[in-house]
Amino acid sequence: MPPTQPKRNRGSLRLRAGRIQSSTLDARALEAVERFVRVLARCGCTPEDIAREAEKACRKIPRSLPSKALAALREMDDASHVLTLWFSDPAYLDSRGNPLPLPLRGAGGSLETLARRVDGGLDPRDVLRYLSRRGALRRLGTRYVPKDRLLSLRGSGGPDNFRHLRGLLGMLRTLEHNGQPKGHVPGWFEVFAENPNFPLTAREAFDRRLRRMGMRFLCQVDADMHRRERARSSGDGTVRMSVHVYRSEEPVAVSRRASKPRRRRSG
Repeated sequence: MPPTQPKRNRGSLRLRAGRIQSSTLDARALEAVERFVRVLARCGCTPEDIAREAEKACRKIPRSLPSKALAALREMDDASHVLTLWFSDPAYLDSRGNPLPLPLRGAGGSLETLARRVDGGLDPRDVLRYLSRRGALRRLGTRYVPKDRLLSLRGSGGPDNFRHLRGLLGMLRTLEHNGQPKGHVPGWFEVFAENPNFPLTAREAFDRRLRRMGMRFLCQVDADMHRRERARSSGDGTVRMSVHVYRSEEPVAVSRRASKPRRRRSG
């Protein structure tokens, strides 16, 4: 018979288990932490240095921030796909290809039948409330019609923050996947364009053009994924697929901001 474990050890294990169960980090947050730490480690950062700097960063977080975030409305993962179906499925389009105004419930076309097609567990009232709060719907009497295929979460608080976590986690997954040997797994699409001397005065015009180009591209990608979803066989498994497009910039050094081409002295 194996020796009985000391009570002190069992108590400490229960205490540690309780702390783990009461953690505010959900599965996505835990995965993001683990993957980010591994990315830093592959850049030569030691676990000790990572832990020390992470602790410093945590001390700078206001104490009120986590409690406000916990009370905020969370993101509804599949709400955007409801809009995709609304803009793509012929059953929900008029003769001009525009989304039909739909009632909340009904045996025919309704927000309820649309939501059930995305996920049988979605409550149409929750979908309506979520999309309405995000300003994605316009009410026409007892019916609703989407304003745009794009569901904007910027400035919405909780949903925006949870979308950030999903985007960060998706990026980390791609980086780690493509970090594996080429012969081990096929690579995921990951390319970027970079210019080290982009003029500051051109940013505003470039952002407008990039938004138009990016939205056109993402609408095409969204429609293509939906076509493949509709064409899949009943026995084919599924995976949550996402494509992200974003632009970034590094802080501008004063010396580079003020630098001008040098003139050669003659003589």
